[in-house]
Amino acid sequence: MFLRKNHLGLFFFSFCGILYSQGKQLELVHQNLADYEYDDNQFTFTLVEENEATSNDYVDLLDSFTSLAIESEGYELHILNINSKNSDYAPYFHNEELVFSSSRNTRSISKSYDEENKQPFSDLYIASNKSDKEVIKKVKGNINTRFHESSAVFSEDGTTVYFTRNNYVNHRWSANAEGEVLLKIYKATNKNGKWVNVEELPFCSDEYSVAHPALSADGKVLYFASDMPGSYGKSDLYAVEIFEDGTFGTPYNLGEQINTPGRETFPFVSDKGNLFFASDGHIGYGNLDVYMVLQDENAMSKAYNLGYPINGPKDDFTFVINEENKVGYFASNRDGGEGNDDIYGFRKLVPFPESGLNKPKTMKKMERIMNIKEKDVEITSW
Repeated sequence: MFLRKNHLGLFFFSFCGILYSQGKQLELVHQNLADYEYDDNQFTFTLVEENEATSNDYVDLLDSFTSLAIESEGYELHILNINSKNSDYAPYFHNEELVFSSSRNTRSISKSYDEENKQPFSDLYIASNKSDKEVIKKVKGNINTRFHESSAVFSEDGTTVYFTRNNYVNHRWSANAEGEVLLKIYKATNKNGKWVNVEELPFCSDEYSVAHPALSADGKVLYFASDMPGSYGKSDLYAVEIFEDGTFGTPYNLGEQINTPGRETFPFVSDKGNLFFASDGHIGYGNLDVYMVLQDENAMSKAYNLGYPINGPKDDFTFVINEENKVGYFASNRDGGEGNDDIYGFRKLVPFPESGLNKPKTMKKMERIMNIKEKDVEITSW
């Protein structure tokens, strides 16, 4: 990627803003810019081992970093008291309670372990607030097994749940030819308060993963993450129509405006129809960040980073929000938590944008709070 000399200050400032918002030191900025080589004859800065970017790529890069630098307020954030020493993640609203995934080992029988993080496989739990005391119980029915269950999403009427479970054969977890444990989406129905009739969705496979379901606001479209053939990256976001008789259409990729060569995963669709997801392929703070895409019946906006403090240098993911009351939850493995991944609650103090970023306003604010010199960069305030 090539950065023009007179634009380096803008890039430097944007990146400094991100790091300063995380409490980092200026030396870390220099470390991150160490991959750039300066060519005095061409007045360019070259990112080592990368191809030349187009002017549009550079504008997108600058806009992304600028938005990250200024989108650092507007949330009240707190860590939930339901977290354990293990992984707690994938919160979801259900009947004024919170369903979430956790690898806390509460089973009386042997529980399989995730070989990657050496923790028990996750189960689905439900947290309810009764008499000012948090009550946490496992979801009832045939959903939880000795294997991995996570990422539950419920139909509007509460009669159907979709969730993720790892692949297994003959009551043992199963891997593909590359040794990867694959994920599938399952569906269950509610009968007398218990989840029964568990069945695998028809577009799952023993060759690739299909995981982390999300429902559109009207319940007619199921979104999910997959690395199925035809994906742009390590995992892409897909959607599939749900017909009135409960059958499914053909899954389709959401396209390269959303999907990147990296990971796009953990989708969520709000009550206003906006799509939220986690990605490490878009410009962000590092690792998985949460992004928002405005969408209507005809089009989708570009991915919009939700900014700090929702996002930070660690993994931030499984974001959900009720846009009407502006209350939501997400998971993160950031420092200061109880365990591996923890669930945080938040209140959005200012509304999300109704359309794309206001570039002139963004640039104007940036110019007010920085001072760029010709041969070096000086950050005057943050």
